[in-house]
Amino acid sequence: MIIVFAEDQTVAVLPDLDSVRTQCETVDVENGVYRFFDDLGRQLMPRWIAPVERTSILGKIKLVGGGEFELELDPQDQGSAFETSLERVVAIEPNPLFETVAELARQVAANRDSSSGG
Repeated sequence: MIIVFAEDQTVAVLPDLDSVRTQCETVDVENGVYRFFDDLGRQLMPRWIAPVERTSILGKIKLVGGGEFELELDPQDQGSAFETSLERVVAIEPNPLFETVAELARQVAANRDSSSGG
């Protein structure tokens, strides 16, 4: 499970990286439109495998495409980025796991408790 916070203050819950790549345009990922977290609420950062390509036509029209990324744990994550992102959410995208943001928050907390032996 990958939790995706968008700058429009929505959150999506996606099953895997392939779903993230399908739902999140690479140029938007590159521009920081999304913040990614795993099922323990740990922040994930994109690592670019192939860069986003930009092409200008007649100096004006830009075509943007390509780009491929992986998601890796953010070594700078101090553990509060998930909660901060969660506080800003106004809506959760429809998904088969959670109807509300509160349900998502409870599940992440439960995952954290079980992973720490608590």
